[in-house]
Amino acid sequence: MADVQTKLDLLKEVVADESDLNLVLDKLLNVISEQHRSLLKRYQADLQNFESRYGMPSAEFYQKFERGELGDAMDFFEWAGLFELQQNLLEKIQRLETA
Repeated sequence: MADVQTKLDLLKEVVADESDLNLVLDKLLNVISEQHRSLLKRYQADLQNFESRYGMPSAEFYQKFERGELGDAMDFFEWAGLFELQQNLLEKIQRLETA
């Protein structure tokens, strides 16, 4: 199986019309964006559970956790990791939407 760059080069070769290639890439980016949005909903539901359990928004929790103000409970590490995943995913979605 060819590597990614080889496949991209092949696409450029076989799709003569640049507007057609652009359309194909737009559709692919939309599919990936939708997958990310679906995953984001799951992350947000999990974050909501932590927020309800501890009575604090995730952004506030994360700041306090990073400053070492909350202790080392396993829930806090899971919550912090989930918050970081959400933030990374939001950045990816924003990049996809501006592409």
